[in-house]
Amino acid sequence: MARQRQTKQKRLILSAIEQAQAPLTADQILTLARRELPAIALTTVYRNLEQLSEQQVISRLIYPDGITRYRMADEVHHHELICLRCRARVQISQCPLDCLAKQIEDETGYQIESHALTLYGYCPQCQTAKKG
Repeated sequence: MARQRQTKQKRLILSAIEQAQAPLTADQILTLARRELPAIALTTVYRNLEQLSEQQVISRLIYPDGITRYRMADEVHHHELICLRCRARVQISQCPLDCLAKQIEDETGYQIESHALTLYGYCPQCQTAKKG
């Protein structure tokens, strides 16, 4: 594959993804990139996300809400809890799916490269608020 040039836009997009604590949507990346380059367009963000994804620099994650989010490709898979009310996020430190992934590989012949698990519920504070 021909080497892609590293434009200012691409550097800003990559920097936003690298510094993020969680995978970002294209709109979130656009907002962050506009802090340094106010004229950047959403189409530019999408074009660069496509290139970075094809180069396997970033990974695409499609969440249950149907919205694609992006993270660094070399980032270890992650698992998290998300509160349905306040949207608080908690990272799950251990992987509950490793054994299942191995079983699925054995049964299907697939070689699983990564996975993500997101659990939705109510954080302790929101549970208390719902009861009150």
